[in-house]
Amino acid sequence: MRPALGAVRHLRRTEALPNRPPSDGTATNGSVSSFVERPELRDSVLSAPDASRLIIVGTGLAGMWSAWRLALAGRPSVLVTKSTLADSASAWAQGGIAAALGPGDSPALHAADTLAAGDGLADPEAVRVLTTEGPERIRQLVALGAMFDRGPDGTLRMGLEGAHSRPRILHAGGDRTGAMLVGCLAQIISRHPLIEIRMLVTGGERVVGVVAVGPGGESLTLAGPAVVLATGGVGQLYAVTTNPLPATGDGWALAHQVGAELRDLEFLQFHPTAVKLPGVNPAPLVSEAVRGAGAILVDRDGRRFLQGVDARAELASRDVVARAVAAAAAGGGAWLDARHIADFAEQFPGVTAMLRRHGLDPSRDRIPVAPALHYAMGGIGTDLDGRSSRPGLWAVGEVACTGGSSRRWSSPTEWPVRSQASATPSPAAVWARAGRRPAVRPRIWRGETAMPGARRSATRCGAS
Repeated sequence: MRPALGAVRHLRRTEALPNRPPSDGTATNGSVSSFVERPELRDSVLSAPDASRLIIVGTGLAGMWSAWRLALAGRPSVLVTKSTLADSASAWAQGGIAAALGPGDSPALHAADTLAAGDGLADPEAVRVLTTEGPERIRQLVALGAMFDRGPDGTLRMGLEGAHSRPRILHAGGDRTGAMLVGCLAQIISRHPLIEIRMLVTGGERVVGVVAVGPGGESLTLAGPAVVLATGGVGQLYAVTTNPLPATGDGWALAHQVGAELRDLEFLQFHPTAVKLPGVNPAPLVSEAVRGAGAILVDRDGRRFLQGVDARAELASRDVVARAVAAAAAGGGAWLDARHIADFAEQFPGVTAMLRRHGLDPSRDRIPVAPALHYAMGGIGTDLDGRSSRPGLWAVGEVACTGGSSRRWSSPTEWPVRSQASATPSPAAVWARAGRRPAVRPRIWRGETAMPGARRSATRCGAS
């Protein structure tokens, strides 16, 4: 039986043959890995010209930004996705992107907020680089055509959101920031001759290529000098999540199979205000920007329960708000009340349309909410250039370990844009050193999806 889209492909690694790639990750002729294969599956290797292209697995902001940066340097890449360019968590991001661009703000203040939100567990040097380079990344996005919201005088609008001490959140289209950024980059890479997009379901073992399953079930091998994982998160392993259906933890599984280090997998963030709609997957969320605009959280008695929990009330960090919402929901329910925000539909057109599709009118109704798995702070361990512990394997975006024990609001779009700016030149150095096409014929074994059991286990553990 053919597995459903979204299942992690279970690739059983057997003993690698003696001729291994050199320790710097460059692939040489004779690098061989062997797999157990179901005999009815056909194996094929793509033509030699593809072997010179870096393979980027994932087409959210992280993957597309990596491809664009490589293309600027004249280095070819192939983007591999198991869905479409629109089916990523990046495209769904509502809250905006944070950078220290406003008056009275600075990268140092931004860094201090980030470290505080991570409970002191984030890497200070990684945070310093992120916050220092953030303003320049925004300027690059604007130069590419990103249309951030601006005030009447033409200056960028900066919003204030939870765990930020200054207004530094840029939005596009009110609550459609992720869709705007993905659309902007998709247009650029789709017309660039050095970037090829393959719509395949991905898998793989060695870091000289990936095994892929085509739409017709055919098994393919994409060979290349290095692999960049940009596969996003793990939300669909949980019973309630805001993540799109492809977010099944594939990148973690693939990295683990080849022995790459994984870090801080216990640090998972729950979005506090997913709309409570039983049976709806993914769970739609209401951006924290709504609370930034003045919406309040109340229990079944109409009491603002966060006022007794944290001095910042609804603008506290996500972990604080999510715990309080979970407690209120267990005690009879939690609701987001935005009825007093007069221009709600103008500020949040996407949220308004979503709520109306589900029979809710934010100008009249309180919105039932509950926490939902939203973001993985842990992941594949990398250095500041995205290099994993396994030669030839790189990781960028959410699949990499980036966030400490918690995140501030509007960070998910911030991490991919910054990290890829640094990460992509380094795989290109591997590409530049690579010589002959690797003689690789990995095979694939496809088991049944373990998704239903995984989601049941997460629920029993109290993760949902």
